[in-house]
Amino acid sequence: MAGEFFSAASVNMAAGFPLKIVRDAQNPQVPMHSHEFTEIAFVACGCARHTHISRNGVVYKEGLVQGDLFSILPGEFHAYEQCKSMVLYNIYLDAAILDDFSHLHSLPNWNILLHGRTGLEMKKLHLSGGLLRRAVQCLDLAIREAHLQHDGFETMMLALFLEFLIPAIRFPRPENSLGVESFGILESISMLEDKPEKKFTLKQLAALSRMSIPSYTKKFRSATGLSPMAYLLHVRLLKVCDMLTMSDMPVQNIAGECGFCSPNYMIKLFHREIGMTPEQFRKQQLSRRKPGILQEHQETNIQAMP
Repeated sequence: MAGEFFSAASVNMAAGFPLKIVRDAQNPQVPMHSHEFTEIAFVACGCARHTHISRNGVVYKEGLVQGDLFSILPGEFHAYEQCKSMVLYNIYLDAAILDDFSHLHSLPNWNILLHGRTGLEMKKLHLSGGLLRRAVQCLDLAIREAHLQHDGFETMMLALFLEFLIPAIRFPRPENSLGVESFGILESISMLEDKPEKKFTLKQLAALSRMSIPSYTKKFRSATGLSPMAYLLHVRLLKVCDMLTMSDMPVQNIAGECGFCSPNYMIKLFHREIGMTPEQFRKQQLSRRKPGILQEHQETNIQAMP
């Protein structure tokens, strides 16, 4: 397979500590390449088309949007095209660095990111809401540790990497599989994920994607399994859950911050989808004080939306 090959030395991975994390804005096109190490990629913002070639030569093409998380294992090839304001966290590692954490191998999504994957297609995870924001915070702190190199920075980097990784793989979560038949759909999904509080309309979204409303709705549902407005509600409710947990802001203010036209309307929808009122949810989470489990509880309930 033709394409550029990256060694550990070419990306400046330290021989004694094979973990390197970088955050980069991607060029519009990133040529086909492979690496001798495992790469975990996390889309911080933007969207793109991605081509992945497995070790047995099978070619997969899919869309990427903010929050997508996937890996490229040694011997696999991949490339990006039509990158639209896409910023990636690239995590380069020798998977042997996790040998001391063998208990992680039994977590539901370990195989998707870090298993040998022989004969299996590449799959990706998708992080939304508070889980996405916490992931960004962990990776930014790890990058800062690598830059400052204070005593113990390697241990801090590994701890922050695990704090990023474990919430993503510890519970089963729906995989985010987006086709590449319409780049306009990817752009609109990226907008909804990034700014769910904005007053989007179906007419506006279709126009921004350069499609008619029927065509846009059909292709959006085919890509995500939800209508555009149901998807927007999904990401808005994730933001509500975050704000209820992470702040003491009154519910009526949260409604406005998350794009709902009135507090009563938000409360009605929240109760319908989550099964309790916002105040009940806040009290429940304050009593638990387990933020890692919290986000999974939020996403499990919201993913059940029709």
